[in-house]
Amino acid sequence: MSGSSPLIDAPLAPTMFKLAVPGVVGALLTSLPGLIEANFLKESGAQALAAVALVYPLVILCGMFSAGAFGGAISGFVARALGAGNQEEASAVLVCAVAISLVGGIAMWAVVVLLGPWVYAYASDSPQVVASAHHYATTLFPFITAFWLVNMLSSVLRGCGDMVRPAIVAATLLGSYLVLASILIPDGDSSVLAAVRGAAYAMAAAYLIAMTLVIYFIWHPSQPVRFRLAAFRSGLLLQILRQGLLAASQSIMTIVYALVTTVIFSRYGTDWLAGFGLAVRLELIMVPVIFGIGASMIAIVGAYVGAGRRQEAIGIAWRGIGVNVALIGALGIMLAFFPATWCTVVGSDPAVIQSCSQSLRVVAPTYAFFALGLSCYLASQALSTLAYPVLGALVRLLIVATGMFWITEQTTIDSGLYLVAGAAVAYGVVVATGLRLGPWRS
Repeated sequence: MSGSSPLIDAPLAPTMFKLAVPGVVGALLTSLPGLIEANFLKESGAQALAAVALVYPLVILCGMFSAGAFGGAISGFVARALGAGNQEEASAVLVCAVAISLVGGIAMWAVVVLLGPWVYAYASDSPQVVASAHHYATTLFPFITAFWLVNMLSSVLRGCGDMVRPAIVAATLLGSYLVLASILIPDGDSSVLAAVRGAAYAMAAAYLIAMTLVIYFIWHPSQPVRFRLAAFRSGLLLQILRQGLLAASQSIMTIVYALVTTVIFSRYGTDWLAGFGLAVRLELIMVPVIFGIGASMIAIVGAYVGAGRRQEAIGIAWRGIGVNVALIGALGIMLAFFPATWCTVVGSDPAVIQSCSQSLRVVAPTYAFFALGLSCYLASQALSTLAYPVLGALVRLLIVATGMFWITEQTTIDSGLYLVAGAAVAYGVVVATGLRLGPWRS
């Protein structure tokens, strides 16, 4: 059974390259507004950067849910449906994607309103930083449903093997944010509150513009999966929710991990909180590369699974994972030796830059293991083998969480950094070994 997907039996290397390049470009473009936001806010000082750093894990969580967890599930279901030649099922997946986006966006808004102030107050002892973080979040999150729709509808396109139009949506998001941020974010002479308010409005407006474009692409006659409300099936929605929620549990653990590390490094003061936060923002470069290649894997691997050729799908998955590990590992080694190439771009305060550089020297060499675990997670979206990626995320979280009990302001900073590095190594090893010896065994 060959299915109807053009991805099946196409030459693998050219096909993966054709999909991965626009996939990586699109994912990078999607992530750049967050990096640019830090660049705009650095003139407002460490307090503005620290305030946004407190909220940033929650924004990342929305991205992980909508693009990675539920978005990956959507891409996998679309790819398998097209691989099996089932257009009706693909249409039903699209309807489910819209429904999940609407509910997910509203739910995340409610969570931020209810729990956000407690998280900020726990992570920082600066009243101004806490107040600014709360103001930033409550300004941005009423528009977070637009962000969900951008990512989920783009995931439908990726499941069809279309990486170009999601990249165009991402470019529109970036371009509109650049224009809006330059207008709405005041210079360094303004208050911290005014700076973060402008940043939130610029990001929200950019989400709305990108959402409008991706809806146009979904409705375009050239799009192979049509939106038909009559195609909706509650049973399919439950299947997507089961896989998406399992994947989301990894996303939650990843964000809790980020919050735990934020709390740990906040014990060393605002400069370290801001500096480590700038180092962590490198994930905005790493994750898009991993995700871009991983999204091409989901489309290709899912099509093979839908066509009943699972062993071939597993072999393709390992090849894509190898590419990701090599690329991200090389980036990590480079940044470990030359951390200033990053930290001086996103930071202006000398103490913050020093903290960022010290973080990268210890943590960056472990990026290959992070890429290994996350790539396996993405391929598992197509193969429905998410248990081991979730276990790996839990192991990483538990290792870092031990630092909540023994790291104090008297503990050397390198102890905290090596804890983070060791957790990353454990994550990659647990996930890859579990899959290789378990559901991906030949």
